[in-house]
Amino acid sequence: MKDEFLTSDGTEIEYEYLNNCDVRDKTTSVVFLNGIFMHYESWKVFSKNLSQYIPMLFHDFRCQWGSGCAVDKECSFERHVEDLKELLDYLGIKKAKFIGTSYGGEVGMLFGATYPEYIDSMMIITSTARTDKVMESKALRWKDGAKSRSPEIFVNSWLSDVYSEGYINSINNLSQIIASRLTGFNYEGAERLLEASLRLNDLNLLERIKKFEFPVLIISAEEDNIKPKRFSEEIYKQLKSALHLTIPNSGHAVVVEKPKEIGYLIKSFASGTI
Repeated sequence: MKDEFLTSDGTEIEYEYLNNCDVRDKTTSVVFLNGIFMHYESWKVFSKNLSQYIPMLFHDFRCQWGSGCAVDKECSFERHVEDLKELLDYLGIKKAKFIGTSYGGEVGMLFGATYPEYIDSMMIITSTARTDKVMESKALRWKDGAKSRSPEIFVNSWLSDVYSEGYINSINNLSQIIASRLTGFNYEGAERLLEASLRLNDLNLLERIKKFEFPVLIISAEEDNIKPKRFSEEIYKQLKSALHLTIPNSGHAVVVEKPKEIGYLIKSFASGTI
């Protein structure tokens, strides 16, 4: 059931905390971190068989979907980190396994660099620690799509960047299907999130993650057209304790294209078997 948390700067964050298991000590939970246009409900396909074993936290970042996005309030990676810390403290979660995809993985890495004491382990999926000119040009195109306020124009501004050719060709009218699911989407918020993503290089993440002492599972997609595999390899090379796996025949949205494979990896990660 959806709840709302009010951050220290007065922003409402929508979240859901599932604790269906008999766990008295809430020191270990699983925290899911969304991709830039995701709603936290998208993670639920992977969590159905896990919440009875380990508590699970979902939330939408500020400026995502129903979370607050006041124009006079900051929207940045740093602010996402503070929002999440405040939410964890509110719920009494002292340590967690973090799972993030794309933008969420990048928030996760910054959280780990800022508050490592909260991290048990981390799984990052098709994320990057830096942007290049190609990524930035695509993000600007996506921003123009969001400015249109048209679901169809918006989806078509990023569809071929996010999904593989095989996936797009396998589903009739994919762009229309996705567009039909955008009721309630925050287009202005998407613009602000994209602006935040364009400042990723200011965080110096590649250098900061060298200090990670916790284990990290890195997942890349072979046909990722927005954050290619080589950016996951860069992250892997900086870490003391890491495993890098690549999913074949998938684009950036591997959590959508390959749910069985990602579901298996999430279950294995959450249970500590990988």
